[in-house]
Amino acid sequence: MGDETKDTSNQSADKGSSTEKSDAGQPDIPETKELTAGASEGGESKRPSQPEAVGAQPQAPPSAEEAGAAKPSPPTAAAEKPAPPKAAPAAGHKPAPPPKKGPTVTVDITAGDALIDRIRERFGEAVTEAVATLGQQIIRVKKESLIELCNFLHDDQEALFDMCTDLTAVHWPDRAGQEFDVVILLYSVPKNRRLRVKVSLADGEACPSVTAIWAGANWMEREVFDMFGMRFEGHPDLRRILLPADWPGHPLRKEYPIEYRDNEWTDKHIEYREIDYDTSLIDVKYAQRR
Repeated sequence: MGDETKDTSNQSADKGSSTEKSDAGQPDIPETKELTAGASEGGESKRPSQPEAVGAQPQAPPSAEEAGAAKPSPPTAAAEKPAPPKAAPAAGHKPAPPPKKGPTVTVDITAGDALIDRIRERFGEAVTEAVATLGQQIIRVKKESLIELCNFLHDDQEALFDMCTDLTAVHWPDRAGQEFDVVILLYSVPKNRRLRVKVSLADGEACPSVTAIWAGANWMEREVFDMFGMRFEGHPDLRRILLPADWPGHPLRKEYPIEYRDNEWTDKHIEYREIDYDTSLIDVKYAQRR
């Protein structure tokens, strides 16, 4: 008990002496806790903060470009592993292009179409082909059965192809014995259906006329005669319709020479007259304009 009383009196004496010093004009110094170097009270390291300069402006955060420049992008796979060099093609050799695979546009008409099945059943081997190209049905028939087939397509209640919308031809000079195809395009108004009928003919072979079935085929057959030179048996007035009667050749044949044919006919039928004129008059007119 005596020792504790002495300690208390000593502490009060120390406080009294500090009060007397402050009264004497000495500045007050706050008590600070001394910490070991790099250690805080909790045992963690603590870096003393630096005072900011008076009047200093805050620095803006770096832009995206500066950040990207400061931080290099990771290397790509191509940079990590360079591609093997391609072998140089031989001199004068061009690599073949890859084959192009086009869509299938022509397919065979199999069983299931009622009209095509009836045609096959009725005409048998006379029908040599039944295909569909881009949805357009095509029947190829032999020449001997063409008129019979056309009459069937016009009169049959399931067909009723009452309109011949077009009649044309195609020239195949490399197809020996079948150099021409006559193509008849039919349309059924009651059934709203289209059908093409084809017949193959040799060069110089006549085709049966269908004008007795479809009167509108009259001028169409004349055009085929004019452009291809094909004759139609049974046509009432087979003559040229676009070109003069004595025009040399038929322009839609593949072997038709397209140069100087018009000169041959015009030299025969048109009288040319050469006109001589004095070129000095042209010079005089230009001189007057100047």
